[in-house]
Amino acid sequence: MTNKEDKTLRLLMPQWQGGNNPPYVLGAHLLNWLAPKTNGPFEEVPVDLDVCLEKEQGIVGRSVLLKQARSAKSLIQKHRPDRVIVLGGDCGVELAPFAYLNEKYDGDTALLWVDLHPDVSIPEDWPNHHAHVLANLLGIGDKEFVAEVPRPFKPEQVLFVGLNDMMEALHSKPLQNMKFDIATPDDIEEDSSKVLQWLDSRKPSKVIVHFDLDVLDLREFRSLLIANPDTYDEMVGKAPKASSIETIIRVLQDVAKAHDVAGLGITEHFPWDAYNLQNMLQRLPLLGDINKKDKAPFNWIF
Repeated sequence: MTNKEDKTLRLLMPQWQGGNNPPYVLGAHLLNWLAPKTNGPFEEVPVDLDVCLEKEQGIVGRSVLLKQARSAKSLIQKHRPDRVIVLGGDCGVELAPFAYLNEKYDGDTALLWVDLHPDVSIPEDWPNHHAHVLANLLGIGDKEFVAEVPRPFKPEQVLFVGLNDMMEALHSKPLQNMKFDIATPDDIEEDSSKVLQWLDSRKPSKVIVHFDLDVLDLREFRSLLIANPDTYDEMVGKAPKASSIETIIRVLQDVAKAHDVAGLGITEHFPWDAYNLQNMLQRLPLLGDINKKDKAPFNWIF
């Protein structure tokens, strides 16, 4: 369903501050390395590696996140692509590319938010921006982030796919008059009909896909924040139902066969084994520092 002559920009954005999880830097680079090679344009968004973050106006790392979003916007404008692939990083990496695509196609888009969580929180309720990004794309939240979205999405443009956690955020005061459609893990387990019927009823010219890897079942895919080896057995019992890898592949393939996909973002790759291996290598003879005893923390709590 795509025009081979269209320009597709691959954007690597190893942003970690939105969830305050530095291993997303490694996760994003591994995603880029693992992904099929591209002959199209490629850009990497510069990301600040200073781990000393402060809460500013209710948002952890607000100023650096705004700076990185604007850097991403500048790189996208440099190429003015027809399609964008984003490899992150936390979910906030989608702000600039998805805002660009919705403006480019005059709002004639559908946004599939393939995620266990809705990401529509506001600073008053949650300090980490990775949980705000869809609210910003809808024109809600911190004014400076919202200003980065020249043409906000409308609620009827959004379908949540695989949503099954933190759903109370959909009922916060700024969203209380908005109606959203949801395809739960149960809805997509057997076939993709609910997603395809929703798209067919709207007939968008372009489809944009946000794919947060946490929509996958941690029993099958463990490169997720929630799959911390130290608490894994406990979380297996607590985690809400999620989707299998093959289910998500099938849904996205079915969508792409029937509709024109102009954007794909993949986020929140937390590679626990690679991260722990990286820490180990830093402490071995000849490779690293044999006097190093501490293991780098994977996040900070504010």
